[in-house]
Amino acid sequence: MPVGSSRRASGSVVATRGHDHAPNALIADNDAVTLRLIGAILRREGLNVALAPDSAILSQLLHERHFDLILADTGFSAGATTALAEASRLAPDATRIALATYAMQDSALLALRAGAYNYLMKPIDAEELLLTTRGALERQRLQRELDERMSDLEATHAELTRVNDSLRRQVAEATAELQQKVEELENTNQRLLEAQQANQRFIQMVAHEMRGPLNPIINYAQLAMRPTVDVAKRKEFMDSIVENAQRLNRLVGDLQTATSLRAGRFTLVLGPCDLTDLVIGLITDFRARLKDRNFMLDAPDGPLVIQGDADRIQQAIRNLLDNAVKYSTANGDIEARVWREGENAYISVADYGAGIPEDQMRRILEPFIRLQAPSSEISGSGLGLFITHGIAEAHGGELQIRNRKEARAQGAIFTLRLPVRKAEPAL
Repeated sequence: MPVGSSRRASGSVVATRGHDHAPNALIADNDAVTLRLIGAILRREGLNVALAPDSAILSQLLHERHFDLILADTGFSAGATTALAEASRLAPDATRIALATYAMQDSALLALRAGAYNYLMKPIDAEELLLTTRGALERQRLQRELDERMSDLEATHAELTRVNDSLRRQVAEATAELQQKVEELENTNQRLLEAQQANQRFIQMVAHEMRGPLNPIINYAQLAMRPTVDVAKRKEFMDSIVENAQRLNRLVGDLQTATSLRAGRFTLVLGPCDLTDLVIGLITDFRARLKDRNFMLDAPDGPLVIQGDADRIQQAIRNLLDNAVKYSTANGDIEARVWREGENAYISVADYGAGIPEDQMRRILEPFIRLQAPSSEISGSGLGLFITHGIAEAHGGELQIRNRKEARAQGAIFTLRLPVRKAEPAL
């Protein structure tokens, strides 16, 4: 329904706010009619609205007041920059929504990439305006709740640390007969502190990693639902949604596996497992997804069957291939090899990256530990090698790590050793 229609969307923007005061909204647009009509709709919904018809007023309002929500035309200039860029600089905590005509849809997409929450096409649809505004303010509310909970956790951690320090001082003043109990208490406190720190890192990692695929899923879903999007664009958006959903699903699976390993509840479903067929399938999948990478495989001509959990072993090898892709050079080859020696089967994955510092060889097998990758855009939970190491040990095998020793090549080689005989689960 275009701006100015008499029918109101259900619900209330202020109802999603969760605060005692009404949200502050700023609208920046050179079009006086659009400016007044959007302002009227948002005021009717209970927002405090300020209007900026030119760059001077926009700059003054951004310096004088705090805004929760900023709607700005992508063509609205504020001096040497756009209104959205000026709002990002002067009001970084505000949620930004781009306003654009169909002729300037590309500028709206650029605004999304620059951090805008969403965009609206002119002429503005009143219901879409209200739904988008509610969504923006609801996201702000959820972010505030997350920040408050993190603050509570930090305060609790600080209080526990203070209590632990107090206990240590009291124990230090105790008599020699209590010395043994003092040492036991200190060891217990240390384990508790490490557990608290690990849990805090876990919460922060989950919040960060899940937000990564969730934001594109939400944004591309909203774009795909627009009736004006052509078939090719809609397919592109849906492909991105599926890719990020699969990424999120893998993260959830890794978290479940890591939790089972740390809690000692990890189990195997043993049966015949053909390592040759399993690795060939994974390499085929990686070649199809990463056409710019060269995956080389050295495997036996026939089956190499062991007694193991095929799903877990596949998960372990996939983690090694993912790790090699992340940490190798941009066009570096990935080399996989499968072979048998005596009563053991081996699967190795090698890359041509920077290698691993010797003092980090064992540390990278701990949960939530990641080395610096070649690209800052690379993300991950830091659980892959921890899970692979746990799967290897559960089968009675091990994960071996070494660097290349060739004079002209660098890189890391990860080798999974698995017994051919039926393994008794280690966990």
